Amino acid sequence: MPTNNVKPQDAFYAVVGAGDVAFEKVKSLAGDVRTFVDKNNTPRTFVTATAKDLQELFSGRAGDLQKRITKRRRSATRTYDRLAKRGQSLVSRIRRQASTQRAKEQTKTAQRQVKRTAKTVQEAATSTVEATVAAAQKVG
Repeated sequence: MPTNNVKPQDAFYAVVGAGDVAFEKVKSLAGDVRTFVDKNNTPRTFVTATAKDLQELFSGRAGDLQKRITKRRRSATRTYDRLAKRGQSLVSRIRRQASTQRAKEQTKTAQRQVKRTAKTVQEAATSTVEATVAAAQKVG
């Protein structure tokens, strides 16, 4: 069911989903190009076919054009929703991967180590200041 409320996370998931779709399309592009070259040995065939498609698109009446625009809008909304779901699914799969879980644990371990190190440095600095003050009092 198409929605008109765009949430930031849905936009992110839609971008991820679009990237996933683009990746799939690029993978199949080489085969499509090879098929095209086999069927159309000249660029003129392709240009003629494309020009005919454009003429058909713009030759309709205004009412027909409005129907097409409405249909395209609904289609775009459905596509956006599908891309958002696809992106969310991809992000979920990545989060469940063992390598992602290991990286997450390693990050947590590194954060704990940094906190301990910062605390140790702070304690060392405090004791150094105290020792310096004590030494200055003995001298002074």
